[in-house]
Amino acid sequence: MDASDDEVHRFWLCVFLALHRCAPDLMTPLLSLLQTQHMPPVQDLLSLLINRLLEAPEARYVLVIDDYHLITAPAIHQSLTSLIERLPPQLCLYLATRVDPPLPLHRLRARGQLLEVRAQHLQYTPAEASAFLQEVMELALTNDEVEAITQRTEGWLVGLQLIALSLQGQARLSDVLTRASGTQRSILDYFTEEVLRQQPEQLQTFLLLSSLLDQFCVPLCDALWEEGQSQQMLEQLERLHLFVVALDAEGTWYRYHHLFAEALRRRLQQSTSQEQIEALYGSASAWYAQQGLPYEAMHYAVRSRDWHHVIALFGRFLRDLQGRPGEIRMMERWIEQFPADLFAQDPRLGLFAAWLWYIWGDFRTAEGWLDRTASALEKMPEGNTRGQLVAETLAFRAVIKGFYGNVQECIALSEQAKQWLDDDNSYVRALVHNAQAHALLARGEASALWQALQEAMAAYEQAGVLVIASCMSCIAASYLLMLGQVKHAEQELARLALEPWEHPLARGYLAASQAVLLYEQNQLEPAFDQAQQALHLLEQAGAGHIVDRAYVVLMQIFLARQQFDEAEDALQRLLTLPFYRDNRYAQTWRLAGLQVRLWLSVGQQDVAVQWWMRAQQQVPLPSVFAQEREAVAGVRVLLAERKSEEARHLLAPWLPQARLTERREQVLEMCLLEALASQQMQQEQQALQALEEALLIGEPEGYLRHFLDEGQELVPLLKRSLEQQRRPYVDRLLEAFLQEEKRMHEKSGPSSSANPQVLIDPLTSREQEVLELLSQGASNQEIAHALVIAPNTVKRHVQAILAKLGVRNRTQALARAQQLDLLPHKAD
Repeated sequence: MDASDDEVHRFWLCVFLALHRCAPDLMTPLLSLLQTQHMPPVQDLLSLLINRLLEAPEARYVLVIDDYHLITAPAIHQSLTSLIERLPPQLCLYLATRVDPPLPLHRLRARGQLLEVRAQHLQYTPAEASAFLQEVMELALTNDEVEAITQRTEGWLVGLQLIALSLQGQARLSDVLTRASGTQRSILDYFTEEVLRQQPEQLQTFLLLSSLLDQFCVPLCDALWEEGQSQQMLEQLERLHLFVVALDAEGTWYRYHHLFAEALRRRLQQSTSQEQIEALYGSASAWYAQQGLPYEAMHYAVRSRDWHHVIALFGRFLRDLQGRPGEIRMMERWIEQFPADLFAQDPRLGLFAAWLWYIWGDFRTAEGWLDRTASALEKMPEGNTRGQLVAETLAFRAVIKGFYGNVQECIALSEQAKQWLDDDNSYVRALVHNAQAHALLARGEASALWQALQEAMAAYEQAGVLVIASCMSCIAASYLLMLGQVKHAEQELARLALEPWEHPLARGYLAASQAVLLYEQNQLEPAFDQAQQALHLLEQAGAGHIVDRAYVVLMQIFLARQQFDEAEDALQRLLTLPFYRDNRYAQTWRLAGLQVRLWLSVGQQDVAVQWWMRAQQQVPLPSVFAQEREAVAGVRVLLAERKSEEARHLLAPWLPQARLTERREQVLEMCLLEALASQQMQQEQQALQALEEALLIGEPEGYLRHFLDEGQELVPLLKRSLEQQRRPYVDRLLEAFLQEEKRMHEKSGPSSSANPQVLIDPLTSREQEVLELLSQGASNQEIAHALVIAPNTVKRHVQAILAKLGVRNRTQALARAQQLDLLPHKAD
């Protein structure tokens, strides 16, 4: 491994290539999957690898991963842990590393599945040193001489080999041992110099020049060394045991022992000017570019500090990125090495950098790069090129403002971009449509949003940016749900699923959109599978701000399954994404409702109440849609507190607005909440009227989860509606509620009962008191004051009540308690 392998796709490509050398029949099908753009998620590839190994019971392979300390990517550690946890007996894994890796070593030790070979275990004994020095290095030494060498080197193999090479040059042992003192680095540098001095001048030159290369082959060495005798030099190195390692069975690619290479490079830097070294790196870059390997070409171009060449390659690499998923982080590392004045010289570079940070989801950093680009553009001569770069910068900035819900700025920047825009600049036109779509979302204008997404998709296609066009198709399909068009969305996603998309970004978008649809159709298992698939694909693509689509639907699924710890974990992962940091708009419209549902489900009503109090004190968001989503989340809090009249009053201005903008999905949700509020107020006619509007939206499209997520307290209203008008859709909803209740009772375990009117584990007298106070709308603090107990004690009682009743939140608990006749009857 080296630093460039610190990316999950490249890492596993290296591993699979290594396994392919010893098991070509086994690995060829898997390697072909990994080398295509249509690469499955890494977890799927590892499962395929394990299954193929298990199909060959007699096979035995050893996989050695060297220099694992250079690997820092969490995705690699996680995937390697997954392989280790399921490691078949056919495969033995060795990790060579200078530091303990972040893997579950303690668990492996406890199971007896880990053998640790530490530095002290690697020290040669005198007997081992004797065998090496006399048999491998062909030196005639006495036992005392071997003992002296072993003591001086502390059994360090590299030191043994360097001393042996010095002795081959006829040096006296006493002189060699006298000089073999100090740190390992000083010993290494000294004896490397000694070994070099013994070699012919041509071989010395070859060693120093080739040490600049992470790995090398004959044609690459010839590109750096004009002598053209690289083949002979390599053969001579192998004969002399000069720390050269073959990387393939054919003897095509080689590398030096890392410590030896480091010492050679230090020697080269002492004897050669920096300009000459940079020119050598430039030659290596040019060779890789000729071979059609832009990643490797870029790697050496950055080292060469030939910045004009770097910019040219960077543009080429960026265009090639569609076929190289997951290497965005490495490109960012390159950019960090560029001198500051380079960005002032070429504004395109700032746009490249902004684009990379945007994909990663760090919009604030992307905006910083756009600021630098704008400054550079001010100094650029007038002309069409400058005008189009100005248009792109303005449109890009408009998109980012849209992500933060800054509607006015988003629209203003879009209009400015259009003033600079050429008719044939489809790419920037696509950005403008994209920004306009963000503004329309923030306004909640669903029909116009759909049209803007269609226009953005067409412009991206015209610009040849097919991956983003594919993503736009999936986004547009998912926003059909906002319009209440579930069946249309299903048709669109079925059509898109037939497209031969290869890039993980597009396939991840598609999987996330399919998960959202399947969730609404109450197909939780397929929805979960698609959400997991989306998560793997989007992480593989390196798209930091887009993985939230997968986490949001996963959180919904976990809430539906009552897996509250998992839901909390998904929420925390969302909140740590760069996209959500300092972005109240995104946190509100995407997460506020889910966050409140989670708090209420786990008995943390006080937390929800505190959130709502803070929300009311904040400056209103510039997005009308986000204001609505915040208000709807607040309605849920008020209903949990039995403040139904206040909840209905809060809904009043938002429901007509949602109807006006044709957002039928939000109308459906708000009608259900209005029905529940009216039911709490014992206003049955108003409750049934609101429910009827929800049914009229839900019935033709087959909505299920929107009803189920409101809980069992909706069931009495549905039954009352069924009494007034028989309709199969309501029967289907009631059956879904029945299955939901059965699943919840099965999950709650012994406290459940086949008889819905009996509690096997009755409420204690204290829990009964808490329940009655809950029915009066009391908060945890008020209950604690009334019963003279601690608030944490109240919280434990509430959680116990929820578990015994087999429900998820207080509102459901009260509905269930009424069914079981656990609450005192109110006087007429």
